[in-house]
Amino acid sequence: MNFPQIVAPVYAQVCNPLLKDCSSSTNPKGYFNNVIQGIFSIFFVVGIVYFIWHIIFAGYHLIGSQGDPKAFETSKNELTYAFVGLIIMFSIFAILKFVGQILGINGLGGLVLPWPSL
Repeated sequence: MNFPQIVAPVYAQVCNPLLKDCSSSTNPKGYFNNVIQGIFSIFFVVGIVYFIWHIIFAGYHLIGSQGDPKAFETSKNELTYAFVGLIIMFSIFAILKFVGQILGINGLGGLVLPWPSL
């Protein structure tokens, strides 16, 4: 005996608001690409904040050196390492994007830099 269906089934969809895509159950590749982009964005923002932090403290140490050659050298090295770290961060982005384009990995080939916007 078949009973009439009074209530339609409800399908729940779990969504991560940070990834801005709720199609994880219908499009797992798109979800994976968004996860890769989210992880890269977090590392990029943390790297930029770390770079700014070191620039500020290198300037502070440079001002505080008061002519001491050893303190001046330390602040100069800190400034150099901050810029080297920034160059390495952009190089990693370029290498990941290049590898993604060559191997056809959409998650890596579609990486974009997360520039702040209002």
